[in-house]
Amino acid sequence: MAKGRSVFHLLALKQKVALAKKNRTMKTLQDELDRTKGIRDQLSEMVGTMNVPVGETTIRHLRSASWYGNQVQEQLGAISNRAEFLSEEVDTHRKDIAITRHKQERAVEKSIEHERAEQLEREERAAALMPPRR
Repeated sequence: MAKGRSVFHLLALKQKVALAKKNRTMKTLQDELDRTKGIRDQLSEMVGTMNVPVGETTIRHLRSASWYGNQVQEQLGAISNRAEFLSEEVDTHRKDIAITRHKQERAVEKSIEHERAEQLEREERAAALMPPRR
């Protein structure tokens, strides 16, 4: 083994590194989801404030308002889809992180058990080599 390390200890370290990577990915996804939700809220607010003024208006003004309204609606639809996708990704990553954390905890437990068993075996061998006391 690598400098007396058990396979379980090395597995625990590998899981710890994987968990750190997944946590970084999760933080990035969560930041992106928060940003996307903020943009979605802003677009929703824009849709709510877009209205045609009461009174006389020109055809150009009506067309312009309609075009901008359609553009905002398209962007709102796209950003809503993105937010939904990111929410699903965040949920998937949370589950994956939980599984990895559980695997890492089990590997640490196994490593500790293995080290204790080896220590006990070494002590028994040392005791067997010593001459009996009278």
